[in-house]
Amino acid sequence: MELLRRNLPLNAMRAFEAAARHCHLRRAAAELGVTHGAVSRQVRQLEEQLGILLFDRSRNRLTLTQEGNRLAQAVGEALDRLTEGALSVDPASLPGELVLAAPPSISACWLLAMIGEFNQSYPEIEIRLDNILPMQRELPAEIEVAVCFGEPIAPKKVVRELFREKYGPVVSPSLLPTGGSVLEPSELLRLPLIHDRHGRWQRWLSNNGLEQREARTNLYVQDSYLGICAARDGCGVFLADRVEVSTDLRNGSLVALGGQTVEAQHSHYLVTGQPGVMSARAQIFTEYLGRALSTEVTEEVVA
Repeated sequence: MELLRRNLPLNAMRAFEAAARHCHLRRAAAELGVTHGAVSRQVRQLEEQLGILLFDRSRNRLTLTQEGNRLAQAVGEALDRLTEGALSVDPASLPGELVLAAPPSISACWLLAMIGEFNQSYPEIEIRLDNILPMQRELPAEIEVAVCFGEPIAPKKVVRELFREKYGPVVSPSLLPTGGSVLEPSELLRLPLIHDRHGRWQRWLSNNGLEQREARTNLYVQDSYLGICAARDGCGVFLADRVEVSTDLRNGSLVALGGQTVEAQHSHYLVTGQPGVMSARAQIFTEYLGRALSTEVTEEVVA
């Protein structure tokens, strides 16, 4: 059957999106307030209608197929936009303050840029951005939406993992030989290495069979934001996550040198109020942030 706007199986797609997020039919059914069998039937009917398998059901586990993963991303983004659109038609619910929080390095590296873009669409929402610490376990009660590094303790909130950073070397193009953008790991040791307090260079060099003592010069800074600024200013090579430096990579102020990456020991988490408790402002911002980060993380993976 040819899929057109007038015959899209919206209920089945909503059931599939919930099942894809949880990779568990019973949890999806509980979220939607229907039976496990109803979700299973709708997913099966959608697979039959599309003529593809959306889930691999082997070994008594649900995992998305490649096609299922693509559809889940598309349907999730579409449902976010529908929800955002429905909330935004009530102008009385939007004006007012929205309290956000994040560690300063996250705010400076990428969150402020996303807030600026969000404000262009929703100028009536006044955003207050507070600072929290990396690995902060408890959050002040007045914070409506938080981006945390390290999982916090928030029993009355919804805590969702966003992504786990993978760090690779970036450098100002002014330090590269003419026409060069990829260096062998050993060649990086000819350039100053910029370190922050997390000490990732030791792991990266060890993974590439090198030792830090072989580095010609070392520069130590307090956090990743200062490390990125130092790399941008031509002070040396820094290990940065692609999300942190996405704008710099696009405008050419930094170049990714390729090669292996090292994974952060902790993930980023999004903390929000429970459904039905969140304000329209918080819900719209949360859905916008999810789309923006999905784009950045996808670009990181592709790169």
